[in-house]
Amino acid sequence: MATTIEDVAREAGVSIATVSRYLNGPGGIVAAETGSRVQAAVARLGYVPNSAARSLKTGKTGLIGVLLANIAHPYWSTVLAGVEEACQKAGYGAMVSSAADRADVEHSYLQTFLKQRVDGILLNPAHADPETVAAWARLRVPIVLIDRTLPGLPFPLVAMDNALGTRLAVEHLLALSHRRLGFVSWRPNGLSNREERLAGFVSTLEDAGVRADPGLIRFAADGWSDGVAQTLALLAQPDPPTAIVSANSTLNLQLLAAIKHRGRRVPADISVVGYDDSPWDPLLDPPLTTVATPAKALGTMAAERLIAAIAGADGQGDRELRLAPELLIRQSTGPVPDLGVPDELPVNGSGNRRRPSLPASLP
Repeated sequence: MATTIEDVAREAGVSIATVSRYLNGPGGIVAAETGSRVQAAVARLGYVPNSAARSLKTGKTGLIGVLLANIAHPYWSTVLAGVEEACQKAGYGAMVSSAADRADVEHSYLQTFLKQRVDGILLNPAHADPETVAAWARLRVPIVLIDRTLPGLPFPLVAMDNALGTRLAVEHLLALSHRRLGFVSWRPNGLSNREERLAGFVSTLEDAGVRADPGLIRFAADGWSDGVAQTLALLAQPDPPTAIVSANSTLNLQLLAAIKHRGRRVPADISVVGYDDSPWDPLLDPPLTTVATPAKALGTMAAERLIAAIAGADGQGDRELRLAPELLIRQSTGPVPDLGVPDELPVNGSGNRRRPSLPASLP
């Protein structure tokens, strides 16, 4: 027979109400010595609280839903580590689902979360039609958007400063005398993070008086192959770019594969700046210069904000919280051939050259 709360109370020599207060309340609701006796009894008896009964009493399940457009991207494992860390500290569990970039699947999972009575949802939206977005906007459970948003979603957003990331990449290449810069991204599809990275690329060139050539901007279909095709199309132009900026960690590898296929050398023939700083980026040949994004901090901050909303915390501040990326300069970028070598940037203890981030507010 399963151990009951009555068994714990009898073992600890306290009342059932005291055990309940200790298990359900914040620290300090019972005396420290009493709490230690209750905890020892719980451990000895192997007692597991009845979450369904607790939910009926408190109106809370202690669960949050985490719904990602596509968990297949390696970036998300790091984000989820941050979410999990924040949930553990607050005593929450997390239910994680992935929608394979399909709005209909995402909508179905949202309904499942509601049926499971989650206390709140972290939502990374897939591209969706206006009718679906309007349905999501009407949800009455606490929701925090993570990494990106769509027009019409009214929820708070925790995301990277995406435009700053591509600005740092372009400024680095301009300092190396590159003027024909290519850009390879996923198709925007109305998703804010993709649009912001494109905007940062274009605006930084324009601010420097350099024309952003539309022919050097290529959009790939999501997956593991079209990024290669789009990069090959860039390299096949009569006047190809001398440097390319990638907008995503998965695209980083596709760019490099296409360049190798064409027999070009990095950075002797063409420079490459990646995005997201995956764990293998320093191990590539050459090690990849990349925009590093604080992915774990993104997950932690988003989960903390959602937990605060569930608790009814007022004054959450700005509707958007943005985390600043950082440019890690390795060996995949160099000057335009035959134009000489620029001044060296300082090298940190890990062997990465770091260019300081600009202020998060952009023109």
